[in-house]
Amino acid sequence: MKKLFKALTCFALSLSMLASILLTAVPASASSDVTTVSEETIQLEDGAYCIVTTTETMIPSVARGKTKTKGAQKAYRYYNASDVLVWEYILHATFMYDDYLVVCSDTSNEINIYNPKRWIYEGGKHWKQGNTAYGRATIHLIATTTSKTVNLQISCSKHGVLS
Repeated sequence: MKKLFKALTCFALSLSMLASILLTAVPASASSDVTTVSEETIQLEDGAYCIVTTTETMIPSVARGKTKTKGAQKAYRYYNASDVLVWEYILHATFMYDDYLVVCSDTSNEINIYNPKRWIYEGGKHWKQGNTAYGRATIHLIATTTSKTVNLQISCSKHGVLS
């Protein structure tokens, strides 16, 4: 009976320590070490263009071991022919990796429309699978048949390299 009590106490302490470590981790937005991984400009036929930027943020961890955490985002920004930012779709992801394994542990997205009298968000979704975060959004030009569907993905290697 004493061995069972000791085992349960040890297990409870371990869970308590793990919860404490997880709850005190610093979120990606709290760090200022943002690095641009890539940036691409896509010219469109009507004179408009899009800039797709991928950035990463190392997230400090209080956890022991070699596991590292990295925040990433891929932003798709749509500019009209007059160089005015009209809307943007941003996919956010968090990756955990340790040189052997990698997993996308969280994903979210945001849509910002700067000309809501002309453009409207029609719908979309975001999800994660393995080491990749995916996002899709459709933005519609009001009173026309014009829509822009954006598909983004961010992958991370087991060494922490984004693609």
